[in-house]
Amino acid sequence: MVQRKRIKIKGIVQGVGFRPFVYRLANDLDLKGFVRNTTDGIDIEIEGVTNNITQFIKRLQEEKPKAARIDDLLTEDLALNAFKKFVIKESKISKGFTQISPDIATCEDCLIELYNSHDRRHGFPFINCTNCGPRYSIIIGTPYDRNKTSMKKFAMCSDCEKEFHKVTDRRFHAQPDCCMVCGPRLSLHSIERGDVKTDDPISTVAELLKKGRIIAIKGIGGFHIVCDATNSKVVRRLRKFKNRPAKPFAIMVKSKDLKKIVNLADAENEIISSPVAPIMLLTKRRKIICEEVAPNNHYLGVMVPYAPVHHLLLEKIPYLVMTSANIQDEPIVADEIGVVKKLKNIVSLYLTHNRRIENRCDDSIGLYLFNKGFSIIRRSRGYVPVPIDLPFSVKPTLAVGPYLKNTFTLANKQEAYVSPHIGDLDNLETMDFFNEMVDKYKRWFRIEPELIVHDLHPDYLSTKIARKMKGKKIGVQHHIAHVVSCLGENKVLDKAIGIAFDGTGYGFDGNIWGGEFFIGDLSVQKRVGHLDYLPLPGGEASIKKPYRIAIAYLYKLFGEDVVASLFCSRKGIVAPFRVRLEEVKTIINMIEQNRNVVYTSSMGRLFDCVAAMLGLIKEITFEAEAAINLEYIAAKRTRKTYPYRIKGAEPMIIELNGILAGVVKDLQKGVSLEVISAKFHNTIVYLSLEIAKKLSRIYRMKKVCFSGGVFQNRYLLNLMIDKFEDAGFEVYVHHQLPTNDGCISYGQTIIGNTKSRQ
Repeated sequence: MVQRKRIKIKGIVQGVGFRPFVYRLANDLDLKGFVRNTTDGIDIEIEGVTNNITQFIKRLQEEKPKAARIDDLLTEDLALNAFKKFVIKESKISKGFTQISPDIATCEDCLIELYNSHDRRHGFPFINCTNCGPRYSIIIGTPYDRNKTSMKKFAMCSDCEKEFHKVTDRRFHAQPDCCMVCGPRLSLHSIERGDVKTDDPISTVAELLKKGRIIAIKGIGGFHIVCDATNSKVVRRLRKFKNRPAKPFAIMVKSKDLKKIVNLADAENEIISSPVAPIMLLTKRRKIICEEVAPNNHYLGVMVPYAPVHHLLLEKIPYLVMTSANIQDEPIVADEIGVVKKLKNIVSLYLTHNRRIENRCDDSIGLYLFNKGFSIIRRSRGYVPVPIDLPFSVKPTLAVGPYLKNTFTLANKQEAYVSPHIGDLDNLETMDFFNEMVDKYKRWFRIEPELIVHDLHPDYLSTKIARKMKGKKIGVQHHIAHVVSCLGENKVLDKAIGIAFDGTGYGFDGNIWGGEFFIGDLSVQKRVGHLDYLPLPGGEASIKKPYRIAIAYLYKLFGEDVVASLFCSRKGIVAPFRVRLEEVKTIINMIEQNRNVVYTSSMGRLFDCVAAMLGLIKEITFEAEAAINLEYIAAKRTRKTYPYRIKGAEPMIIELNGILAGVVKDLQKGVSLEVISAKFHNTIVYLSLEIAKKLSRIYRMKKVCFSGGVFQNRYLLNLMIDKFEDAGFEVYVHHQLPTNDGCISYGQTIIGNTKSRQ
């Protein structure tokens, strides 16, 4: 029996070799008809024997290209048309839109050609095919055709034209297809003197890097600042130039060299070597990489080359610092003007090319939790703009996200388009990037938001932006957004216990929350427990100088003598640094007079407090530095805890007297800092479990989710998961979204829509 069907496919089906795949599959099954791109996906009309059409639809889904994603496949019976053959038609403009493929790391087939001295693309730094190469970073509009990308300025040579139109070729309709004759070109420039004449820019750059130079290199989604990762002197110089005293740098190495510098499990290797190729946080192994890359750190942030230029460069110099090219807290630099303007005090040379980056994008970062799988920390290159499913259908919505680690979410129906990592909304450049990407997302995905969701904090720039937008406005509490984002991502529709541990979030009572326990679902969350409120003098000043938090907490709980013995006495309990008595008095007066003091239940601030008590850090140079130092010294085999007390019913209040008194006593007794850190971590786990058990008995539930920046602490998170699962809880953590504030806009989208229906 012969029949004809129309098949409409939505998802990531453009720029990933889907049409040639369909063509080959149709011919393999002796089917006639056509396939074409549309602005909302792929259209197929197929005619032939019924059994073959059934096989065709099945194999479409089972054998699709590696980088493709099918979100929806609809079929419709049509009258016979007597097609003579199967063809690929020109793209069709329709009212819908298509998904946009993320950038894809260089595939194995292209690498074989790259290193083949007899291939016409041997050594070509822009080699790509339908299975790899730039997508998101070069796209201007949809459907994904060359004239709607930044490749439109490069006319294909006759050889590339033949490949492009030959259905059986791997580069059939590969929109960025190019070669040395017709494609983009590398060039090396001096910021002071202009062009640098060289016949081989990559070899020249490699030699300069070996000699200790720091160079900006243009990649897929922006520039990196690059230097030799084995050269202590040059990395120290980079830290000085970038005003980055301690925050770790990411490095890039070839896959074959990974196990020389880090421990690498099979599951981790599979992720780091995938088409996404994120930065992975892996435990250090041997001291090939200089300590200055990630000082006092158990981990290295490592990525493998994902663009041809990286592969060629690493052939000549194997270990490179590869950090985002920006100045502190600003977006990544994506053009040559930005390099000259922003990076002139860091680099003197830059390696660039003449293909425009339309959409800048930082590298994604992730880690592997051995009891829970992959967990993302920063969702950008390789992931965006792939939508994340929502647990229910929503109206057209823009959730503007938080102040720190901002992402926004543009959503409609059951698709949430979470933006790439934007950054901290505290400067004009980041605000411009935010507005640029909101406009592009609205245009690409044809969503004009009716609902605008924002944080409760009245002074956040994201809140102020939201208030100026058209549409219904709804504010969502920061930690409720955290919990709901985790529940939503994991499709947990019933009630669960939510634990949100982070640094800062504006609460309903005007205090700063951050150590919170909730009961609820995707519609309603009830705060049922939190850390006791303690004073935070000077707000941001104390976050940057954690000893101020320790002084405030200890004074409030125990009085001035304990503070003086810890921070002021020359014979102090711990004496890596001392605090002037005048500053201590100022902090005490602020608390006594309740002047320029906010009260907080923040778990992040509690970690800062203990880190300062142990003398681990006096002033932080990057977010969570104190807490990270506290995590890294923990003696993993210690099982002891500190005393704590939980008072009240709802909300249950966790008193901190016993914990901090225990830390002071251990310091007096000379207990090692490693043991104190472990005991503190253990205490947080056990008090959390005790509250969860009480809530479980009251509300008869065994599901629990963890969200918030504190859960980037691997020691704490793994221990929490182990102990909660041992106690019979079903534990949910983030995988597709960061546990830090990068998940907030997704949670805002869900809870904002449930509120709008009430």
